[in-house]
Amino acid sequence: MLSALGPAGLVLMLVPLAVRHPEVGPTGSTRVNACLMAFGALVLVFRLRWPGAVVLLALPSGQLPLAVALYTVAARRGPGPLLYLLTAAVELRLWLPFDVGDLFTLSGVADVVEDPLVFGAVPLALGLTNHARVRAVAVLAERNRLLLAAQRHAEERAAAAERARLAREMHDVVSNRVSLITLHAGAAQVARAGDPAAVGQTLGLIRALGLQALTELRGLLGVLTPADDQVPSLRGLSALVEESRQAGLAVGLTLAGAHAHAQAGADVGERPEPEPEPAVQYAAYRIVQEALTNAHKHAPAAEVAVTVEVGPDGLRLAVVNSPAGDGGSVPELHPALPSGGHGLDGMRTRVADLGGTLDAGPTPDGGFAVRARLPLSA
Repeated sequence: MLSALGPAGLVLMLVPLAVRHPEVGPTGSTRVNACLMAFGALVLVFRLRWPGAVVLLALPSGQLPLAVALYTVAARRGPGPLLYLLTAAVELRLWLPFDVGDLFTLSGVADVVEDPLVFGAVPLALGLTNHARVRAVAVLAERNRLLLAAQRHAEERAAAAERARLAREMHDVVSNRVSLITLHAGAAQVARAGDPAAVGQTLGLIRALGLQALTELRGLLGVLTPADDQVPSLRGLSALVEESRQAGLAVGLTLAGAHAHAQAGADVGERPEPEPEPAVQYAAYRIVQEALTNAHKHAPAAEVAVTVEVGPDGLRLAVVNSPAGDGGSVPELHPALPSGGHGLDGMRTRVADLGGTLDAGPTPDGGFAVRARLPLSA
């Protein structure tokens, strides 16, 4: 509807003009010129669907329909062989009705050049400019769409990574603490009648482990931010190993390097090697914690050796347990603990995030070993 209003207006304007002025139009007949003007204006109704064909149909008409048709094909199609051919046809049509004698006067030359310039070159330039602007806007819109999609994808990946991190942290904390609580509860069940003092001590250990698990979970979820000295680190390995010993696991701990000097009370300036960053120490602590939890689950009667060495090329740790054994004669002391199978995956993820390496698998004598190398800086 709107596209037909313009051609209708041109008909109402050009037909009376051609009737009153014989020089308007390609012929000397005012009636023929009026018909050609009306036809050229009416075919512009189809300029958006068939812009090239409309230019050809408008060639016999006047300058204004030709200018509108040429602008449309330039704006719709853009530069190309078709546009150049149609432009040449339009320019030739606008040049045809001229007298050779006009070329010898300045005003005559101006009359000859005026129509091709005003009704040919100018509409062509305006159409190409509009085409380039539309293309640029479309490219920018597509680029913006891709950027928004990439942003959403990055946000989804970040959210998934954060969920995986929280799940890994909660697994390490809950699995270790609950496993120890289960073992202590089994020991209290065995000693409930014969040794009340031992039962009381075991219940105290269970309470302490439950409070530790609650505190660490609150820190992970952001409810309570622990102080720097409360974040798990290499300094907490001794207490971690002692908890496993109290739960019945034979664990030995060997520290070497900068951290061993720090625990021995050496001055910071006397340390032979730099101390690992807190993030590295935290990862090492969690890896040892998960390895000890796995030992409780799968080899409760085995002997476990924990070795942590800090050197100039990084931090090396190993948690190696001997063959599982028979588990003892009292089932309550070594109950079967559930295993989700995610512990080793969590270790590998922690090590990979820091740029280190991890090797976990059976040993030749039937035990199991977890060995990791971490850089000193995250």
